Amino acid sequence: MRLINNLAVKKVIMLLSFVAIPSFTVLSSEYDRWETHNPEETSVINHTPMSQVLKFLTVEDGNNAKMAYYLTKGGALDYIVNYRKYLEKIPVSLLNKNEQLAYWLNLHNIAVIEMISTDNRLAKKLKKLRGQPGNPGKEWAKKRLTVENQQLSLEEIEQQILLRYWQDPLVLYGIFYSTKGSPNLGIEAFQGSTVFTQLAGIASKFIANKNNVKISNDEVKVSSLYAWNKDRLFAGDDKLLIEHLQKYAQGRSADKLKDVVQVDDSHKFSWSTIAERRPRQSSGFVGSGAGSYVGGGS
Repeated sequence: MRLINNLAVKKVIMLLSFVAIPSFTVLSSEYDRWETHNPEETSVINHTPMSQVLKFLTVEDGNNAKMAYYLTKGGALDYIVNYRKYLEKIPVSLLNKNEQLAYWLNLHNIAVIEMISTDNRLAKKLKKLRGQPGNPGKEWAKKRLTVENQQLSLEEIEQQILLRYWQDPLVLYGIFYSTKGSPNLGIEAFQGSTVFTQLAGIASKFIANKNNVKISNDEVKVSSLYAWNKDRLFAGDDKLLIEHLQKYAQGRSADKLKDVVQVDDSHKFSWSTIAERRPRQSSGFVGSGAGSYVGGGS
């Protein structure tokens, strides 16, 4: 398998303007273009920088994980910004579907990390800044990313690309809000070859958390993430939602979910930030010296 690097990106971008997407101008929706993919393509994207960022910022706190955004100064912030810019240059429409899924998840999540790293005060305002699917707040509605010459917001990546073209509940577990109520990404970037395995693992941990899925006899009270996206991902059907929970639950959660037959109409979501407030010693950014990262590898 080939590793997409700077030269390859430039070559493919050149091809893009001639053969890749001539029909985009006649499609019925501005988002139809993102359905384009190449099932035969074997190129993979170098997401090592995303893993380095996650490892550097993640602070384990019992069963939870926090993010030490206050460490993203100077070269560390440059590294984050350059990785995001590298992703924006990639002609995603030429990739296969799994590689695309990993791409969009990592792009969305690094943009959230960059947003908070640039202004740590935003971590305390996530409920207002994110809003809800279909009614996004200021920061999620902002056209902050440019892919294949199209400006996109975080909301559009979530709702009009990820959930529109994959329509798989597992995708929910890869979307980062930097809140206690959203899934914990861990310390490894999503990779096209393993993305669904990674998402399934996150799903099991999310479902096991009583703050997200609370089981009481034959009824379950779920996170707002499920409720907000129930129509799109579960056809509005509680039975399909329960089957999803049962499929990915493990251990005690799996045992308890066997008897569940209905979903509580109420739901909740914790908007509390996972931004780490305690200072900690650091030996320096793990990607130091790579602040000018532009992609590639050997």
